[in-house]
Amino acid sequence: MSDNQALLPVSVRLRLPRLSGPAWLVWRQHRSAFWIGAVLLTVFAVFVAVQRADMLAYIEAHDLAGCVYGSPERRCAEVNAFRSRFYNTIHYTGLLISFVPLIIGVFLGAPLLSREMEDGTHLLSLSQSVSRTRWTAFKFGVPALVTLIGTGVLSGLYSWWWTPAGTLLRGMYWYQSPPFNDIGVVPVAMSLLALVTGAAIGMVTRRTVAAMVVTCAVGVAGWAGLGFLRPLLWPAEEATAQQVTADFYGSSAPLGLYTPHAWPMDMPNKDYTSWNVDSGYLTSSGDKFTSTACGDFTDASAACLKAHDVVGVWVQYHPASHFWPMQWVMAALLLTATAAVTAFGFWWARRRS
Repeated sequence: MSDNQALLPVSVRLRLPRLSGPAWLVWRQHRSAFWIGAVLLTVFAVFVAVQRADMLAYIEAHDLAGCVYGSPERRCAEVNAFRSRFYNTIHYTGLLISFVPLIIGVFLGAPLLSREMEDGTHLLSLSQSVSRTRWTAFKFGVPALVTLIGTGVLSGLYSWWWTPAGTLLRGMYWYQSPPFNDIGVVPVAMSLLALVTGAAIGMVTRRTVAAMVVTCAVGVAGWAGLGFLRPLLWPAEEATAQQVTADFYGSSAPLGLYTPHAWPMDMPNKDYTSWNVDSGYLTSSGDKFTSTACGDFTDASAACLKAHDVVGVWVQYHPASHFWPMQWVMAALLLTATAAVTAFGFWWARRRS
């Protein structure tokens, strides 16, 4: 090393990695979408920081840390006011985030390959000593890496915002959506699947608009299907009781067996953070009896229950400790589907392009 090189600052001597070849081409083709996403993410980060600071100041000023909705503690009397002030902002923001995978699939994934195939420009890339497999790998890989980083940051920001208020916002507990589909690893896996699904549909249709429409339809159907699948992602726990109360905190005043809407909160080993997925009556022989068979709160229902020798109630539920197992199972399913769709894309590219 010469004396002049030794005097150069470290920042000058270090060579930063630079994109080249197919990676540079893919980045350049989609750089507008990538930069728009980066700007929106930056704006969202500032928005979340401001909103979270305001929310934490309210919690501290009113001593709401650790409170739950409906708590009889006097210091928790402001929980309703807290919910009225912050619920809409964090809830509707979560709803918007829920559409991010669909937006990625429709506006980034679907045109990813269909636009080039529609215009025939992909033939130019394939004529530059680039194999179909390598070309497909970069077309999938670069947007997937950007999606992975972007949605990971988005999920982290929303989780950082929601967590301090997780028990204060009735209607936004951990198992509801939002926030379940907006925090953790699920939104990342969901976005990757939407991206490759849109790209694969684009490869098959070879028409940009058609690919966007089909991707949107598939995305909406898949999103609805995941909602039905969510309670089944992890084995639910079960509890039984001989009588129930309407008080979530162990009131000594029993209301009998004819108050099924009071069940979810006062069962043994079960608290307010649990997700009640099914429940019903229990007969003296130990058989389960559906909660709707006799109706509720009528003399006829009371007589019906007595006729079936109902002696208690049962409930199946997910405690809050099931959050991460359910997150990882859903992410594993989504990533498995992502791998399958990606493999199909490579197969299609080798045989049909």
